[in-house]
Amino acid sequence: MHTLHREVPFDDAVRILDYCRRNSLKSGGLFEVYSTPGQDTHMVIVNSCPEEGTSDLFRPLGAFYINYLHPGSLTIENEDPEHDGMASTKRHVAAIQQVIDILIDEGHPGVEIRFNDLTALQDL
Repeated sequence: MHTLHREVPFDDAVRILDYCRRNSLKSGGLFEVYSTPGQDTHMVIVNSCPEEGTSDLFRPLGAFYINYLHPGSLTIENEDPEHDGMASTKRHVAAIQQVIDILIDEGHPGVEIRFNDLTALQDL
């Protein structure tokens, strides 16, 4: 089930998508971007960010979607609200929400963002 986390102007959605593409795993970043051919719908996988080590130690933290519901929508595939998910799953969803919020505020060209201090993942 997709839930809307934030709605932004379409230009901001494009800016966030571009930031994730520029900071992909291949270029030393945390993101993997998969786009639907012929549509402007994108899935962004956010990988964990170890303090040290190589990118082969990265593991998927979760994903969010750009323009899935409509242009400018930033959504998360969330558990059914009636389902008692594991606490770690809820923390991962909260971490993805934090990543989205940080990207909205700080994800501009030339800015380097460190995601190592996500409060949702502390004490995991």
